[in-house]
Amino acid sequence: MKGIFWKEGESFSNSMSLIAFLLVRYPEIGTVRFDPELKTLQFSFILNKILSEPEFESFKESLLLSLNAISEIQERNSGKTQLTFSVYDGLTFVEILRDIDSLNQEEIALIIGIVRSHFEGDLLLDQQENMQEEDIVIQEEMIEHMLEDLKDSRPEKRLIGFREEGRVLIFNRANLPK
Repeated sequence: MKGIFWKEGESFSNSMSLIAFLLVRYPEIGTVRFDPELKTLQFSFILNKILSEPEFESFKESLLLSLNAISEIQERNSGKTQLTFSVYDGLTFVEILRDIDSLNQEEIALIIGIVRSHFEGDLLLDQQENMQEEDIVIQEEMIEHMLEDLKDSRPEKRLIGFREEGRVLIFNRANLPK
């Protein structure tokens, strides 16, 4: 990653930090959207193929079963999860919407692992340098910490983050339609 950029003079909020860390840690994620009113994160993954409805349903069933299992093991509410996909210009966009209140780092890692195993050859990845194991652990701890802080914080701005040419870009979506 060359760097993380935001509007000069604007403070770097918990939600901005979380989006940046998620995009740096997980090159599988195409975009991350944060909605403070709904208290949700939406992860988008881009596939270099047209996904069929049966392929999507198989993925969806596998992911939901896994998320329910991890919730039971951790003895917590499984929360809100919505999965959708759309096709545009030969690419498929798989979107996973999760509520922040029940989301944790282990679940994010599980989601990424299932996405990777289902779509490995077709998943568009950002080229990234190999991270050291200790860097991965630190980033995952920071993600968990920021998620916990965000659960208790006051509403912030609607944001979207994505990668472009090795940089993480984060934009305020306040003026964009929901």
